[in-house]
Amino acid sequence: MSKNTKNNFAETIGNTPLIKLKLASEISGCNIYGKCEFLNPGGSVKDRPARQIIFDALKSKKIDKGATIIEGTAGNTGIGLSLVGNSLGMSSIIVMPKTQSNEKKKMLKLCGAKLHLVEAVPYKNPGNYIRYSEALSKKIKNPNGVLWANQFDNLSNKKSHY
Repeated sequence: MSKNTKNNFAETIGNTPLIKLKLASEISGCNIYGKCEFLNPGGSVKDRPARQIIFDALKSKKIDKGATIIEGTAGNTGIGLSLVGNSLGMSSIIVMPKTQSNEKKKMLKLCGAKLHLVEAVPYKNPGNYIRYSEALSKKIKNPNGVLWANQFDNLSNKKSHY
């Protein structure tokens, strides 16, 4: 994304400080640093793959601004997807098990996500949050595109950590 865009919120993700881990560095004889991913806007290392998934989908023209992002998540990736998507003018639909914490549910709503809560069932069950989100992504219509983020099988997730 261009640095000239109106909202550079997503550009802040991953630009977190490094802190030298003194004891580990002394013991190893090498400089060892920790990356403070908790300082990302969504407070999680999962902000990074969320940003990559959306930016890759935009770059490949799978979606455009105004798209709908759909994902099945236990929380943190959904928070990242909602924050990045909403900062780029996209809507977010997050499917998660009812058993997740109220704090994550509230955070997702604060991030602008439309939340679908489902029973916590095994993956083989079509009602599983991941499978439900995939099915939902095929039903939703949006002229700007619909992206099922598919974090567990999306290679953009892996790519985001390089």
